[in-house]
Amino acid sequence: MSNYFNFVSAELLSKLAQVRSYITKHNPTIGVLTEEILRDFLKNHLPKLVSVEQGFVISRDGEMSKQCDILVYDSQTYAPFYRVNDIVVVPSESVVAIIEVKTTITKQMFHGVIDYFNTFGCLKNARTYLFIFNSSPLESLGSYFHSYPHQGDYQLFDHDTFQYLPDEITGIDSSFHLKKAAVITDRDMIGYDSWFYEDSEGSEINALEHFYLSVYSHVESYIEAQLGISIPTKRRSYHEMSAKSISAIQLFDM
Repeated sequence: MSNYFNFVSAELLSKLAQVRSYITKHNPTIGVLTEEILRDFLKNHLPKLVSVEQGFVISRDGEMSKQCDILVYDSQTYAPFYRVNDIVVVPSESVVAIIEVKTTITKQMFHGVIDYFNTFGCLKNARTYLFIFNSSPLESLGSYFHSYPHQGDYQLFDHDTFQYLPDEITGIDSSFHLKKAAVITDRDMIGYDSWFYEDSEGSEINALEHFYLSVYSHVESYIEAQLGISIPTKRRSYHEMSAKSISAIQLFDM
């Protein structure tokens, strides 16, 4: 079944590459099309118990979020409060995943993404993702984290601020998939790691497979925990990879 995942990821990559090929000088258009391609891909490849759209999240006290590029939410249990065309307003408890899409990333843009996810607080069931179409290398991303201007004198992330960072970050060209993790080297630290696998180390296909399987696995976890529906065979069990190497971004001591 690994060939199936390669095929699905290659299909997504081909559509993204077409955007890159035909629209080279207008980043806002590339961004809109990339969002649409990812939304359409997830609509077609996630369980139908969830919906994939763009829109806003509203809390019980009426606070409205900033606009979300991609919202994965439980549409079986919760209807949107409001809909106009393809944009919805959904209750916070319905949100399964929030995906912010960027065409490119700079230090200033990355700091803005951190501020963006900080506005959501801790959504109870949601996993947060940053998807970067033309990404900076991992080393640059690490420097962006470390140069973030914190409030007050303490200029490092800690357990309180770490919880608001995106749970996972997918980069395409340079390609990686970062997940929050304990990073064990000569010091025990908290940060992100990115695993690479045999025959696909650092490839776009590798990063897209991780992104897809991560979102799918989180939807499965939501379905089991919140809807009480047992899934005896998880989608990830059809996909086998042999680990080859790992890269990490260290943020603060455990």
